[in-house]
Amino acid sequence: KGEGNLFLSMFSPKEGLVTAIKRLATKRISTPLPDFFDELELRLRRPRTGGDSISFVEEWRVLRRRPELAADRERLEAAFSIARVFIENGSHLMEPAPYAELLQLSLDALCRGFPPSVVLMKTIYRFARAEGFPVKEDWWENLSLEDKALATKILNIPIRDLVPDNDSPASVLESLKTWINSETEMRC
Repeated sequence: KGEGNLFLSMFSPKEGLVTAIKRLATKRISTPLPDFFDELELRLRRPRTGGDSISFVEEWRVLRRRPELAADRERLEAAFSIARVFIENGSHLMEPAPYAELLQLSLDALCRGFPPSVVLMKTIYRFARAEGFPVKEDWWENLSLEDKALATKILNIPIRDLVPDNDSPASVLESLKTWINSETEMRC
């Protein structure tokens, strides 16, 4: 938030990562400001020149809020990590609609209370696979047998069917992040 302006980074199903500015009125506004992870409907004013120019938000309407994400620190940190993946990697996507669906599904899974590290791991893995990186052929193949079994369980079972147990994916998640950051152009 700047002096008199609100800077927004958003992920659109049609355009991918979008940055826009909302000029804030000096008087009290009746419309609440959007919060992190809100789904919005926006009306943007685009500059007449320059395809990479920043747009201005003329008005917005909050379609959905996700206050559940702030219920505990681990869930909120996972949500911010997921958002970072989309901010770091979402500006060049040719077909952003499937990624927007992945973002929505991931945040919804966190809201429903699914294990944050599992949701984060599945999100990063699916994003990397959609980008065409050889995650299964390289990263997964080079895991230890124990980590491979855990990764297989997490990645092949839908989130809604996973039962929380003592198998923490922390080391496997870190391994995935390290592989992506060192072997691909993707950042997480």
